[in-house]
This record gives sequence, structure tokens and C-alpha cells, in this order.
Amino acid sequence: MLRFMRKHASRWLLGAILGVIIVVFVFTFGFNKGGSEKTVAWVGPYKISAIEYYRAYTRMENYYRMMYKDKFDEETKDQLKLKETVMNQLVDKYLLLKEAGDMGVRVSDDEFTAHLSAIEAFRRNGSFSKQAYEAFLRANNLDPKTFEESEKQAMVIEKVVRIIKDNGVGVDEKDAYASYVKERGQIRLSVAVFDPADFRDKVSVDEKELESLYEKEKGVLRSENRYHLRYILIDEKSGVRDDQAYMELLKSRDMAAFARSKGLEVVDLGMVNESELTARFAGLKVRDWLKGLGKGEISLPVREGDRSFIFQTVDREEGRPLDRGEALKLIRARITDEKAKVAARVKAMDGVTQKGGKLQDTGFLPRKGMTVPGIGQIPGEHAAIFALSVGQTYGKPVEMGGKYYVFSCVDERLPDKGQWEKEKEAYKRVYAALAGDAYLTAVKEELKKSIKIRIDWAEI
Repeated sequence: MLRFMRKHASRWLLGAILGVIIVVFVFTFGFNKGGSEKTVAWVGPYKISAIEYYRAYTRMENYYRMMYKDKFDEETKDQLKLKETVMNQLVDKYLLLKEAGDMGVRVSDDEFTAHLSAIEAFRRNGSFSKQAYEAFLRANNLDPKTFEESEKQAMVIEKVVRIIKDNGVGVDEKDAYASYVKERGQIRLSVAVFDPADFRDKVSVDEKELESLYEKEKGVLRSENRYHLRYILIDEKSGVRDDQAYMELLKSRDMAAFARSKGLEVVDLGMVNESELTARFAGLKVRDWLKGLGKGEISLPVREGDRSFIFQTVDREEGRPLDRGEALKLIRARITDEKAKVAARVKAMDGVTQKGGKLQDTGFLPRKGMTVPGIGQIPGEHAAIFALSVGQTYGKPVEMGGKYYVFSCVDERLPDKGQWEKEKEAYKRVYAALAGDAYLTAVKEELKKSIKIRIDWAEI
């Protein structure tokens, strides 16, 4: 493995900076004692028992349940991918333990004694207390042998992670400066806009299709739901964290009083149609969170760039059944919108290689930013837009707020050279840390290829 590290270090240092593997959950996951317990996964010589998996799953589930409160349902679990996340963390744990064994990484008795002595819960009068240690284990219903095995595993993993990162760090100034440019440089974009509204009068609706859809849907077609909403806006100037605001509002349900206490403004929208809301808050995916919001309830923070909205439903009116004329009008509008959207998307795809659309100039934007004025926050999967070189066009249209955008780089500004010279050494240290994280991820992926892993999802 160390040979692999040295051979591929420069390759991975130039890769995307990925998240650090989570090793702090080792104790939470507990120690797999093996035996006759049902096994749900195998990682090389290690077995992951159902008990270990469900203990880890329950801890993570409880954590998110505390965060989401009554919004934590099966749909939220699916979105968070809890089962996969827990299993991936357990697999990572045993991959690193296997690598540690191959590399001969161990924890000595002296190291472990020093580790226990440094834990504040086990100290009395400035030194390690065996009585405090045993009391802690009893209070948490922990077997001493199991606990100590878990702690030693955590220490071994910490050691092997440090070794891997150290072997992956070989930063030269050219690589560090390229990263500095991406972080501190600026980019000017030309944006071609393809709005479906511009294509509505260019599409036609087949009358037979219209009648056919009416016959299928006439029993369920209703007028729009109407909502009376109020909201507060939280940004970096507010001095308020949106998660804390949400928790306080869940308790009191008094948005006006909360806003007064924090110096915020409550905006009352009055009674409006759902379509008006989706148009006004185009980047907030209104329909996704509004449908489950009952009278008087508080929404989770709805984030857009560096600001958050928290809504409260004052009242709501369900839609009424439509007569034939209204229903046909609604279906016609829907078909027209769908066809106009398809036409706009086709033109936008053509616009990637040809000129077209309404052009906008963004002015200079920070490369590390993800927001384009007048358009909004670029989805994370399209972050490469901010890494374009002059003359390049992003390879596909980006859909935002119902419109399609084609981005091209027309100019860039490099960071000030003098500032780079001042910050160079400090930045190289930061870059080295990030490069180590990326390299750790690369090594972990390599281990997954070389170590046999089997997961029995049917048993979970």
C-alpha cells in the first residue's frame, strides 16, 4: 500500500478535495465481538454483526430525529440515505483496521494508559482515577474489555489515517498556487438564457390530446390551493443561526414575537395561490415543503445561497373541483408549458455549441462562490462552471427556476501576486491538509478494490 501511495500521490493531489472519512464514530459503533451473532457484512477478515449495525443506525437515527423533530419521517430517511451512510462508515472502519494490521500499526500499553489518563471523565484531582473510570463504565452499561477494545481501535485508526495523509502530502508551489487561483481568483461569465415563456406562443396543443386528458383527469382536477403565509429572512447580517431560529419557533409558534426579539422583520404575504408562491420564490422548491405544512406550522429553514427563509402557515384553502371549461383551460395551459419547456431545453442544448438565447454578463465573480447575481445559487453538481478557463463553455445547460442557462467564461482575474507571496507559506500548509484528506479518500477507494467486501442488504 505504501508503494501505491508513493506511486500515485501527485495524481491524487491534483484531484478534487473530498470529505474526510469519519473515524470518530468508532466508539459509537462499538466493538464487533463476532461469535454466533448474525452477520450483515464482511470486510476482509472482519465481520459486521447485525447488533453492531443496528446500534450504529439507532445512534444516527436518534441524532437526526432530534434535529428534524416531527419532520423526521420515512421520506426524510430515504433522502438522508441513513442505511447506506451507516454501512459505509462501518466498512470504512474495518478497511482501515485491515490496512493498519497489514502495516503493523499497533497501540502500546503505555500509549493506551496515556490516552485514558487524558480523558477528563476519568480524572479526579488532576490525575487518572480508577474509581471514576469504573463508575463511568457502570453508568453507561459498558463492559470494560469491550470499551477498551473500541478505544484501541479508534487509536489505531487515528494512527493509520495520519500515516496515509502524511504519505499523500507532497505539495509543490505550482499545485498550491493553482488551488489559490481557484479560491481567490475571479471569473466573468456570459450567460445565455432560454426561458420557456418565450416559446409558449410557438407550440401548439392537439385537441384530441386535450380531450383525452380531460376524460382521464376530470374526476381529480381541482383549482389551486391557496395559502396565507408569513416568513422571516435570515442572512449573514442577521446575527441569527437558522437552525436555532427554527428550534425556537417550533416551541413558541409566535413568529412576530421571535422576530421582535431578534430585530428581524416578518413579511406577511396574505392569501395567495400556490402558483404565485412558486413564481415568487422560484429557487426555493416551494411545492416540496409546502404540501406538508399544516395551519400554524413552521417550515424547516429553506436555504437559498447565503440566506434562509422560515415560513409559517397562517391559513390554507384546499382547491375546489373544476367545471369542464376551467378544466380544459388548465390542461391546455399545462400541455403548453410542458411543450414550451421541452423547446427551451432543446434550444439550450444547441446553445452549448452555438450562439443563441438572451445573453447576460455576470461581471466578475469569485471563483470560490456559487451564486450568480440575478440567477441564484448554482447547484453543487455544476460547481465546475466556476473553474472554466477563458473561452470555455460549460458542457450542458443548467436548469434553475424553470429556465435554462448556458455558461461561458469570457474573462478572469488572477489573485494579486504580492498577496500570494505574503500568504504563500500559510496557504501551502492549508493546501497540504486538504490534499491529505483527498489522498485518504483515494486510498480508501483503492482498498475497496483490493479487499473483499460483501454486504447482505437483505438481512438489514
